[in-house]
Amino acid sequence: MGRDREYVDNAERQRAYRERKKAQEAWLKQELRRADTRKAVSEKLVKVLGMLGSDNAGVRDNAALQATRILKEAGLTWYDVLGMKKGLLKK
Repeated sequence: MGRDREYVDNAERQRAYRERKKAQEAWLKQELRRADTRKAVSEKLVKVLGMLGSDNAGVRDNAALQATRILKEAGLTWYDVLGMKKGLLKK
Protein backbone atom coordinates (compact mmCIF):
# COMPACT_ATOMS: atom_id res chain seq x y z
CA MET A 1 0.00 0.00 0.00
CA GLY A 2 3.05 2.24 -0.19
CA ARG A 3 3.60 5.13 -2.51
CA ASP A 4 6.08 3.20 -4.63
CA ARG A 5 3.29 0.97 -5.90
CA GLU A 6 2.32 1.27 -9.55
CA TYR A 7 -1.35 2.00 -10.09
CA VAL A 8 -3.43 1.03 -13.09
CA ASP A 9 -4.97 4.47 -13.38
CA ASN A 10 -5.44 7.72 -11.50
CA ALA A 11 -8.78 6.57 -10.03
CA GLU A 12 -7.04 3.62 -8.36
CA ARG A 13 -4.35 5.95 -7.01
CA GLN A 14 -7.00 8.27 -5.55
CA ARG A 15 -8.90 5.33 -4.03
CA ALA A 16 -5.71 4.06 -2.37
CA TYR A 17 -5.00 7.57 -1.05
CA ARG A 18 -8.51 7.82 0.46
CA GLU A 19 -8.10 4.40 2.08
CA ARG A 20 -4.77 5.43 3.62
CA LYS A 21 -6.29 8.68 4.90
CA LYS A 22 -9.26 6.81 6.38
CA ALA A 23 -6.93 4.35 8.12
CA GLN A 24 -4.82 7.21 9.51
CA GLU A 25 -7.93 9.01 10.81
CA ALA A 26 -9.23 5.82 12.44
CA TRP A 27 -5.85 5.28 14.11
CA LEU A 28 -5.80 8.87 15.38
CA LYS A 29 -9.34 8.58 16.79
CA GLN A 30 -8.37 5.36 18.56
CA GLU A 31 -5.28 7.00 20.07
CA LEU A 32 -7.33 9.96 21.30
CA ARG A 33 -9.86 7.58 22.89
CA ARG A 34 -7.02 5.75 24.61
CA ALA A 35 -5.64 9.03 25.93
CA ASP A 36 -9.07 9.99 27.28
CA THR A 37 -9.41 6.57 28.89
CA ARG A 38 -5.97 6.81 30.49
CA LYS A 39 -6.76 10.27 31.83
CA ALA A 40 -10.10 9.17 33.28
CA VAL A 41 -8.53 6.06 34.83
CA SER A 42 -5.70 8.14 36.29
CA GLU A 43 -8.15 10.56 37.89
CA LYS A 44 -10.15 7.72 39.42
CA LEU A 45 -7.05 5.93 40.66
CA VAL A 46 -5.68 9.06 42.33
CA LYS A 47 -8.87 9.35 44.38
CA VAL A 48 -8.99 5.66 45.29
CA LEU A 49 -5.28 5.18 45.99
CA GLY A 50 -5.36 8.05 48.48
CA MET A 51 -7.52 5.81 50.68
CA LEU A 52 -4.73 3.22 50.94
CA GLY A 53 -3.16 5.35 53.67
CA SER A 54 -6.20 5.02 55.91
CA ASP A 55 -5.86 3.68 59.45
CA ASN A 56 -8.99 1.59 58.87
CA ALA A 57 -8.22 -1.84 57.38
CA GLY A 58 -11.66 -2.06 55.75
CA VAL A 59 -11.13 1.23 53.92
CA ARG A 60 -7.71 0.07 52.70
CA ASP A 61 -9.11 -3.26 51.50
CA ASN A 62 -11.98 -1.53 49.71
CA ALA A 63 -9.59 0.94 48.05
CA ALA A 64 -7.41 -1.90 46.74
CA LEU A 65 -10.47 -3.72 45.37
CA GLN A 66 -11.78 -0.53 43.74
CA ALA A 67 -8.42 0.19 42.13
CA THR A 68 -8.30 -3.30 40.68
CA ARG A 69 -11.89 -3.00 39.46
CA ILE A 70 -11.15 0.35 37.77
CA LEU A 71 -8.21 -1.17 35.89
CA LYS A 72 -10.16 -4.27 34.90
CA GLU A 73 -13.05 -2.18 33.52
CA ALA A 74 -10.60 -0.12 31.46
CA GLY A 75 -8.81 -3.24 30.22
CA LEU A 76 -5.53 -2.15 31.82
CA THR A 77 -3.00 -3.74 34.14
CA TRP A 78 -0.71 -2.23 36.76
CA TYR A 79 2.10 -2.62 34.24
CA ASP A 80 0.16 -0.36 31.85
CA VAL A 81 -0.43 2.21 34.58
CA LEU A 82 3.22 2.28 35.58
CA GLY A 83 4.41 2.27 31.97
CA MET A 84 6.44 -0.89 32.45
CA LYS A 85 6.79 -4.08 30.46
CA LYS A 86 5.67 -7.34 32.06
CA GLY A 87 8.50 -9.37 33.47
CA LEU A 88 10.76 -6.35 33.95
CA LEU A 89 10.89 -6.85 37.70
CA LYS A 90 11.96 -10.52 37.55
CA LYS A 91 15.00 -11.26 39.67
